[in-house]
Amino acid sequence: MTLKSVGQGGTLLTAAEARCYQLGRQLQRKALIQAAFGLAALKQDLLPTSLNWSNSAWRFVLQLAIYLVCLPFMLVYQLGRRVYLWLLLPFRYLETFFTPADFEAPGEKNLEGIDRQFSRCFRLQGNDYIYCLNQWVKILYGTDKAKYHNFVRYIHCEQRSLVEQGIDDPNFLAVTQRKQLAAARARLSQNLGNY
Repeated sequence: MTLKSVGQGGTLLTAAEARCYQLGRQLQRKALIQAAFGLAALKQDLLPTSLNWSNSAWRFVLQLAIYLVCLPFMLVYQLGRRVYLWLLLPFRYLETFFTPADFEAPGEKNLEGIDRQFSRCFRLQGNDYIYCLNQWVKILYGTDKAKYHNFVRYIHCEQRSLVEQGIDDPNFLAVTQRKQLAAARARLSQNLGNY
């Protein structure tokens, strides 16, 4: 087993753990650039995709009028937010090359332990987080187990179990998404065991 020293404190990690940590940092850099310069997120924030439009003609016209009145304010807010992200980008990007002073090796040698220790050092959202966990499984357990133990499959199992319990409200499922991810990650870690 090859050990690598990471950070100022010289925390010792196995070679696989160090690769997992570096992968998370690379994905964080990519996410920072996408958040600052990605037009898809700006477009998504400005378009009324999450609105429930009324079937009544006069209510629809009223909703549309309110939306059109609010659109300039939303645009100014989103552009201000973009400028804020652009100003912070160099500092946040450089931050990804340094390891926190209180960084420690994972106590548990499983996926939950890796996630608990490493994910506090970087913030990944949505698909980046799912991709990161799938890559960690490939790095820690090998490609054979990674083919079968896909994190997305575990997330779908969690969502299916909620639907089978009679909970199929999309708003509730969206609110409990973090709990679903945590439960799916715990089940995946339990099924894989220690590395």
